[in-house]
Amino acid sequence: MNNYSKRQIKIDEYETVRQLDSDAFGYDERGSDREFHRIFADNIRRSPYFIPELDLVAVTNQGFILGHGIFSALPMGDAANHVVWLNSLAVRHGEKDNHAEKKYEYQRKGFGTAIVKHGLEVAKSLGFTACMTCGHPAVYQKKMGFKNYRELGIKKDDSVEDPDECIFAVELAPAGFDCTNRLLSYLYYDFLKAENNGGVGYEAIYKVSKI
Repeated sequence: MNNYSKRQIKIDEYETVRQLDSDAFGYDERGSDREFHRIFADNIRRSPYFIPELDLVAVTNQGFILGHGIFSALPMGDAANHVVWLNSLAVRHGEKDNHAEKKYEYQRKGFGTAIVKHGLEVAKSLGFTACMTCGHPAVYQKKMGFKNYRELGIKKDDSVEDPDECIFAVELAPAGFDCTNRLLSYLYYDFLKAENNGGVGYEAIYKVSKI
């Protein structure tokens, strides 16, 4: 499908995206939590690390939303103006999708990759020098050019429970992490805490990333 674009989400699209995120991540075979993902983007939007220009959708020329991705500023050291974190990436789940047989109406068509690459371009234009995320190696390393975070000399503290093999980073400028302390921490991110997400913590996202 070529007749679609990537752009900043509009406020009147929030509810559509809430349902899209919930359906995409809460697909029963993946065992994730629907309510966590339904309100996750809203919690990010209330955070001081929210970047409106990096709350993105892929949408057809007719206004049909295909996917949603949301980044936020990631504090690494004494500043939150160098690195962005890709919090969530969801592509619409079709009614006839069959995960077991890998048959999809909208997923695996390149919409998610397009959202991320557009987001990285926007982040770079805003002056950010690097991006990090947690997800599946087959997606972020093979399709999007990310590296395992350890290859860039980054470490994580005890607040990050995600497995090492699922944490990725990419530089948007030469030596993009040199102006940071190279320490990944979730301590700044209140929107990842279970008490702000109906009792479900960030591990709900990782359940999807393992598929």
